[in-house]
Amino acid sequence: MAKTPSNDRPGHQPDQSPSLGSGATAEKVEVTLTGSARIHASKTGLDVVLKALALSPECQTGDVVTVHSGGTGHDFAVLRRRWIVGTTGHRLEITLDYPVRGR
Repeated sequence: MAKTPSNDRPGHQPDQSPSLGSGATAEKVEVTLTGSARIHASKTGLDVVLKALALSPECQTGDVVTVHSGGTGHDFAVLRRRWIVGTTGHRLEITLDYPVRGR
């Protein structure tokens, strides 16, 4: 499993600026989960909450998303951002990982 960026380093290369998703601001961001995040969500009953999660396109690799359920906070890391482009348009996919690593 990939490690999230640490030491306040962004997830993009030093000579590149991050894509802020301005082309997707009017569109829903798709959230996907890594295997470990899916297992944790299933064990804690967060499946439905995470499927309905509406993240902003401004989320960046390394950000932490805390989901509160039953009085407990569950931290997920934004592991990856991926633009999916096709003939019918484009969408932004954000992948969440659990547990948060490198903090």
